[in-house]
Amino acid sequence: MYKVPGAGVGVAGGGVGALAATGADVGWWLAVGVILVVLGTIAVIAGYRRTKRLGKVGS
Repeated sequence: MYKVPGAGVGVAGGGVGALAATGADVGWWLAVGVILVVLGTIAVIAGYRRTKRLGKVGS
């Protein structure tokens, strides 16, 4: 049966305590966050360049 992470653990507040209770490594979460920020930045720059390029073609 599925057990909610952090359930039954004497950690007040949940959230970070629940992550610690599941054995998640904070470094892994930071790495994923950095990767998402980099990918988001690339997507925004690519979208800006595409919009700029299409704007020149139409005028």
